[in-house]
Amino acid sequence: LVIISLVDATITAVVGKKSKIFGMLRVFRLVRALRPLRVINRAPGLKLVVQTLLSSLKPIGNIVLICCTFFIIFGILGVQLFKGLFFYCDGPDIANQNITDRIECLSHEENRWINQKYNFDNLGQALMSLFVLSSKDGWVDIMYHGLDAVGIDKQPKQNFNEWRLLYFISFLLLVGFFVLNMFVGVVVENFHRCRAEQEKEERAARAIKRAKKIEERRRKMMERPYYMDYGAPRLVIHKMVTSKYFDLAISAVIGLNVITMAMEFYMMPVELEFAIKIFNYFFTGIFIIESWLKVSALGVGRYLSDRWNQLDVSFVFLSIIGIALEEIEGQVFPINPTIIRVMRVLRIARVLKLLKMAKGIRALLDTVMQALPQVGNLGLLFFLLFFIFAALGVELFGRLECDEEYPCQGLGEDAHFRSFGMAFLTLFRIATGDNWNGIMKDTLREECDSSEECLRNCCVNQYVAPLFFVVFVLMAQFVLVNVVVAVLMKHLEESHKQMEDDVEVELELEKQLALAHELFPTG
Repeated sequence: LVIISLVDATITAVVGKKSKIFGMLRVFRLVRALRPLRVINRAPGLKLVVQTLLSSLKPIGNIVLICCTFFIIFGILGVQLFKGLFFYCDGPDIANQNITDRIECLSHEENRWINQKYNFDNLGQALMSLFVLSSKDGWVDIMYHGLDAVGIDKQPKQNFNEWRLLYFISFLLLVGFFVLNMFVGVVVENFHRCRAEQEKEERAARAIKRAKKIEERRRKMMERPYYMDYGAPRLVIHKMVTSKYFDLAISAVIGLNVITMAMEFYMMPVELEFAIKIFNYFFTGIFIIESWLKVSALGVGRYLSDRWNQLDVSFVFLSIIGIALEEIEGQVFPINPTIIRVMRVLRIARVLKLLKMAKGIRALLDTVMQALPQVGNLGLLFFLLFFIFAALGVELFGRLECDEEYPCQGLGEDAHFRSFGMAFLTLFRIATGDNWNGIMKDTLREECDSSEECLRNCCVNQYVAPLFFVVFVLMAQFVLVNVVVAVLMKHLEESHKQMEDDVEVELELEKQLALAHELFPTG
């Protein structure tokens, strides 16, 4: 970091601020933003993530070598098959001119004989086209250009050679689906390997936690049940609300409620609207009765000690408030219609009550909640990546224009690099794989201003632009996203181990009880 700063200061002092090429080097001062990562030794979660990325470099390097081998093989084959074949005639009246070759095209002054941005004229262009193919964004257009190609200086014809389809399908199957997905396995494997040192600590922690659980359960079993002093009516209610059939009945009610909510549509008849309103009153009444029965059986303190019960109570209150607002709307005092719509939308949250009934779904939800701190660490790394590339994007592509004179296929009012905020959003769009090849194609335009004092529609280096997008797509789509997968898999594994420990605790308690009855028979 210090060396980069010294080099930047030296170049700025010697060359000056007007040099476009050396001015770009100032962006690398953003690498100093990595200084906060010095605290990773004090943050075990972030340390594990960074350690995973660093330890994955060597195995990922092996995968990169395999990918490069396939890319070079298919690149050389693509050059042999398609070099010089992706040119076509462009003009305002091509359909009526019956163009067949370059000479006929250029015989009309308004026509141009141009090449596709993604072509196979040389190995470099072929590798860039193959990378776009492997990302599966816009690969169909490149394939169709290959199928339509007729010959050198010949106008393309639709589906001229359909056998060339085998080239593109073979590349997608071997590289796009098989080789690139090996990144997932490599990153996940190294993530678990990094956790090998922490496994001993985790096993010791699980053993302590298991012993505490056994002691707590044994103490609770020795205590007098809280419902022993209940009267006969309250005992009946307690037995009913703790029965699995009661939960099944509530689940069925929730399912019917979801079906009635799904029946709403635009311009529905008044009769159906009234029926749905009555159903909402009915289901709200059932949920109120459910909460009242559980409070009567368990008591307020014991009932609200469970977070799922707290969620149920919040749903009941929201339903009551929503019904009250609908009834007094426009009668007592004016109410913003947006509030009414929000309360109606919140009814959908009743589906979450089903999570309480399904232990498997609850385990997955707990896994996601436990993974949030680690995902937060990854979010910090994502933010750093986006921050650096957004600043680079503003410097490199901030002066590109998109209008009738300079038409664009990806850049526009909703995706550009003229400001840092929009550059950040554009990079997020690229990270999702949405038309990133069109954005890169716009940065490779030839009709631009290459002067040093350029302020509008400035040219971008033909090597820097592809490097920018290829590195970002590799980092965002293939590396960091797979680390997120590794984090979720790690916590899912821990969740399964926790469930297994709970089962073992139950079995051990049963064995201890059986042994106690044998040694100290009561009868």
